[in-house]
Amino acid sequence: MKILKDPALSGNPIRTAIAYTWAALSGSWKNTSIVAAILLLLILLEFIPLIGWIASIFQSIVVYALAYYVADRAKGAPALENFKRAMAQSDAKEMLFGFLSPAAGYYTGFIVFSLILALVSALIFWLTGGTEAFTLIEEHANMANATPEQTYQFYIQVLGLSSPTLVFILITSLFFSYLWPLVYGYALCQRTFGDAFNAVFMFFSPTFWKAAFSVDYFVTVSLWMLVVLGMGILMGFALATFILIPVAVLLILWLTYFTAIVSIETYDMQENI
Repeated sequence: MKILKDPALSGNPIRTAIAYTWAALSGSWKNTSIVAAILLLLILLEFIPLIGWIASIFQSIVVYALAYYVADRAKGAPALENFKRAMAQSDAKEMLFGFLSPAAGYYTGFIVFSLILALVSALIFWLTGGTEAFTLIEEHANMANATPEQTYQFYIQVLGLSSPTLVFILITSLFFSYLWPLVYGYALCQRTFGDAFNAVFMFFSPTFWKAAFSVDYFVTVSLWMLVVLGMGILMGFALATFILIPVAVLLILWLTYFTAIVSIETYDMQENI
């Protein structure tokens, strides 16, 4: 599905995505500062009991809304300079709240999708005898004088009972992480709550699976994962150090824009979706 006007976005996806991400941040430092301040406030509110979970939900939706905004401007730009000019002319309020409806739809859909996977994991755990692991854990807790051999056998048994579920979680996590940019790129093209909600379930579409197993997609997503891993480590360090939380916010913005642009690039690669 060809949705991008700038041929550079499909010619060298990762390098061009990095250039577009920087342009999104630097197009208007005023807007970037306002957006970063709002995200910082929401992150700080998460430390307050009771209202923290509300702030967390709203922060996630706002981050998706920013991704929708940047993706929308990137799709309409014939070149990097046009994109940067569009970002410079943007309004912070529009960036934050202009796409709340599809952002909330995608967020809600992803929550439902996650619950489905959790229920399937619980069912596999139950069907494969994993519930016996809880009995073993309870028995082991009452064995104050357990020998090293008994402790070793305990861990082996628990691992054996849990392994089918762990393997399922590992495989699905890796596969859906790999498929994420393509589905996300499709979702970023939707404009209503319902369409964005339904877009999440393209994770189950064989058409999307088939599209994901192309060389260009594999290379792009592999490089994207490496960048995400590196940025994730930096964000984790910054969030763990309270005084560096503002730095973490800027990293979150960078990764939000970068992932959005890479995602619409991967969707643009496909011909039959």
